[in-house]
Amino acid sequence: MGVIFKTAEDDQREAMMETTYVGITWQMRYLRIKYVFWGAVACTVSAGVTAATDYAIAKTTDFSGIIGWLLA
Repeated sequence: MGVIFKTAEDDQREAMMETTYVGITWQMRYLRIKYVFWGAVACTVSAGVTAATDYAIAKTTDFSGIIGWLLA
């Protein structure tokens, strides 16, 4: 690295750092989208399982649902 003047090596380093930064930015965007997608899938599946369990408890037992079963 040149003390006062930039050399060709300095320009190459700067170009590599810019390319790496852009790559990391896209990777972070992709990971954020992936995280939001799988979080939404997990929430939807958990709500569905809870609703199915509540319905099954209400239909097959004398309890009014999950809360009634837990409080009994």
